[in-house]
Order: sequence, then structure tokens, then C-alpha cells
Amino acid sequence: MPDVELQLTAAPDEVSVLPGAPTRVWRFAGRMVKGPADTLQILPGSYLGPVIHLRRGQRVRIHFANQLAEDSIVHWHGMDVPENADGHPRRVIRPGREYVYDFEVINRAGTYWYHPHPHMRTGAQVYQRLAGLLLVRDAEEDALALPSGEAELLCVLQDRRFDARNQLVFHGGTMMEMMNGFLGDEVLVNGQPQPTKEVDAGWHRVRVLNGSNARIYKLAWGGDVQMAVIGGDGGHGTPAAPAGAHAGAWPARGCISGSQWLCRRHGGTSRQPGVCRGGRGRGRDDGHNGRPDDGHEGRPLERAEWNPAARDDTSHARQERLGPPRARTPVLIDAAWSTRADAPIRRVPLSFQPMAWSLGGRTFVMGEVASEETVAACSTHLWEFINLTNQMIGMQAAHPIHLHGRQFRVVGRTGGRATNTLRAGLVDAGWKDTVLVLPGETVRVQVTFTRHPGLYLYHCHILEHEDMGMMRNFRVT
Repeated sequence: MPDVELQLTAAPDEVSVLPGAPTRVWRFAGRMVKGPADTLQILPGSYLGPVIHLRRGQRVRIHFANQLAEDSIVHWHGMDVPENADGHPRRVIRPGREYVYDFEVINRAGTYWYHPHPHMRTGAQVYQRLAGLLLVRDAEEDALALPSGEAELLCVLQDRRFDARNQLVFHGGTMMEMMNGFLGDEVLVNGQPQPTKEVDAGWHRVRVLNGSNARIYKLAWGGDVQMAVIGGDGGHGTPAAPAGAHAGAWPARGCISGSQWLCRRHGGTSRQPGVCRGGRGRGRDDGHNGRPDDGHEGRPLERAEWNPAARDDTSHARQERLGPPRARTPVLIDAAWSTRADAPIRRVPLSFQPMAWSLGGRTFVMGEVASEETVAACSTHLWEFINLTNQMIGMQAAHPIHLHGRQFRVVGRTGGRATNTLRAGLVDAGWKDTVLVLPGETVRVQVTFTRHPGLYLYHCHILEHEDMGMMRNFRVT
């Protein structure tokens, strides 16, 4: 019997995003059937699906109902689940149908998310607002007494484009937009333009997810805000275990996919607005967009700024409540592990074939698996992702590569241009489910594959690249 059971429905809706007419969207709605009352959390004023709170060891059953006008299925991004619960596109369900997921939460505490995964329609459905956070907690995290409640801030960054009637504008499938990935001109945080939140002075836990189709962000922090990385795509803050990596104070700018920080706003009378402020594109700047060596030539810069308003409350009791001393050390979570010298190595070129991005020279075929894409359950491998440039047409891009089924570790990053402005903000330590491979780079990752047999995916998480075939199966036996 499940410990947690809930209903998740994808359906059309209308929400107020910009002043004036409401925006037509697709969104997830949740309803508890069984389990703790705080399993589902609604983000106020947001079009995002409910935040799903789970604990390691729970048995979970989710009834997904598709009330859209097209096929869909849900993927639990970053979660290690059985093949029939992973949301493979061959398991899409038609409008009016229901799909039941059953799985045990075996992931460590961390920040995960869920979104649709139908082939050739993932980008369109996510762009229509179908996404939500999934947070896993466990006893290891409980022992840290990290900032929680109002001191735990959730930020989902997405860029969107609106017409004069406040309706979403999405590309028409043109080749250039598919090759580059679709970019909006308005950055939203939790579905809102430039939301603000007043916070107490003291330590806060900040979870940030890049839920955009294609945009890579840099974040700029206020000068009086201390930041420390405490987790990557998976994990949370603890003293580093043996062979673990440490991270110092977070630099002024950094690249994000799904990450966690501790931040502290010093006391005072400042009333600066903003939690994570989005905005419209402001042309070229010192960021990654618009720089040819970054692989995003000609794209407008988007910067999200963190400027929490501070209440003048610096009492010792409040400081201790918002952040215990051991959580203030800027460290990145690491489990005990070692790089196996005898692990098999597989090299995967990322390249532009005629009219399509590809992995290892192949594009997606629904049930196809090559011999080198077959691995044994629980086996450990080294995979190298090699970002090539098409010499004939000069095509290059930064590719965020996502592996389904298990978190992995980055063990090496070579090549590329030392002047690439994205590199300074990359944090490769800690557990990952997605790794950004810049133009000309080779990134080596170590992955111990899931214990669950079946068909899983690896792909570029620029959703237009995924939809045009930059995705492959691997089979766990």
C-alpha cells in the first residue's frame, strides 16, 4: 500500500500574469488522496503545478489524468524510479486517459521537478506552463536543521514571450528556432514578472530551478548578500564526506540548472525590492548570451537579480533559527565515492548532422538501442560528452545533457575556450542529473546506473534540441 497517493491532472486554464487580459495556459493541478497533509504546496499566485514534498523511503502512487487535447506523459526529473514510472515518451496517454505511477522514493534529499515528456512536444507542453517542483527530504537533511518555513525560498526561472493580448507566443517549428532553442523576452519567477518578498535578516535556504526551454542564466547577487553553494541538482548541505569537494563563497555570477544556496542578508534598514527579479531582454552585456564563444551568438542577455528586502532584525535567536552554525560553512554535499580506473569509457560526440543535432551520430528512434547503449543494472561507467563544432556551417551550442535514472558525478572538464564567460560560474562538484557541455569541451561523468531494468533516456535539455531528435535510449539489463 502506498504511503502517499495523489491525483495530478494536466488541463487548460487561465491565469493572470501581466496586467490586463488573463493568459491561456496548460497547468498541473493536484489533489491528495492519502498521506501527510503537507505533501502538496501551492505557490501563491503561480501557474506552476503544486510543489510535491516527499520523503526518502515513502511508497508513492500518482494518478496522472490527461485533460489536454493531445497526448502527454509526466517525467520525474532527477528521480531514480522504475522504467514504467519514468515517463518515457512511448508511454504517452491519449486525452481523457489516466496513467498510474508507483514507485519508492530512494533518492537522497534534494531539489527535483516534474514536467511532460512526449516526443516532439516536450518543449511546447513545458512552455505552456506544465511543470512543478518535487522536493525530497530525509533524516540526513533533518539533522542539519537548515533554514525552513519562510526562510526556505523557492525560485523557478522561466522565460516567455507574450503578444499584445497577453497570450503566449511560441515558435512555429522553424529550423532556426529549433536549432538555437526558443527564447522568451520576459523572465518570470514562479510564473510572475518581478515578484518581491520581504525577508528577515539572517540565513536563508534558496532553491533555484531553471525551468526554461533553452535559456542559460547567470545570476547576479546584491553586494551585501553572502552566498554559499550547498547542493547541485541533487543533494543538500553537509560537511563534505571523504574524497568530497568543497565550494567556497558563491561568486557574483553563476550558471544554474537546479541548485541550492544558503544566503544571508545582513541587518539594517534597507528595503530593496525583489526576491528573484526577472525582466525583459536588455541586449548584449558581459553575460553569456550574445557571445559567440558561449555558443549563443546574438541572443539577448537575461539576468536574474537577487535583492531580498531585509527587516531590521539581527537578534541572536533569529540568526540561530534561520541558520545553524554548521550549515553556514560554504560546503557542497558529497557522498563517499571514488573514481574507478577500470570503469568502461564511452565517448558520445555532440554534433550537428544535416538538419538535426545528434548524440553519437544518431538521433532518436522510439525503441532503438545501440549495443554501446546497453548497460548492466548497478554497473559503473564513465561517459564522455564531446561538444563538436560543425566545420562546414560553424554550428555550435552549449548542450545541457540530462541522464534519466540516476544522479552522476562530473570527473573531468577539458577543452573549450578559457575566455568563455560561463565557465567561472560552473559548479561541477556534488551530485548532478544534468551537466552543461560548452562548445569545444569534453566533459567526463561517472554514473552508477539504476538498479531498475528497462529503457531510459539521455538527451539535451534544450527542449527544442530534444524534440528534434537530440535524445537516445539506453537499456539497463
